[in-house]
Amino acid sequence: MGKAEVFTSNLLAIEVVENGTSFKVKWSGISIEREPARFITPILVDVVGKGSDRNKKIILDFRKLTYMNSSTITPVIKILERAKRGKNQIKVVYQKSLKWQDLIFSALEIFQTKDRRIEIKGL
Repeated sequence: MGKAEVFTSNLLAIEVVENGTSFKVKWSGISIEREPARFITPILVDVVGKGSDRNKKIILDFRKLTYMNSSTITPVIKILERAKRGKNQIKVVYQKSLKWQDLIFSALEIFQTKDRRIEIKGL
């Protein structure tokens, strides 16, 4: 399966799994911190840097996330903006059947690129 690291902050867990072709960043639990970027940003910056250095795709998988407040999406948006200017390949995966996830993540489709380097996908 690959190397895995798990980061936790209160009720939010972010698991980063590296395999031969990608980094999968699996989000689970709930994110209700007032300033979640303090926890999330260093993890995402590290993964994006390693993905770029090792030429691996990054998959942000939110399907197991039960709830997140509006402050949680900000570091994700910043990483997508950064990736859009760079060479990273990022795929955001969410659970389309959850109305709150569909509302939040479908709005991120503005970051999709024609060459599919950045892709937003509801499953």
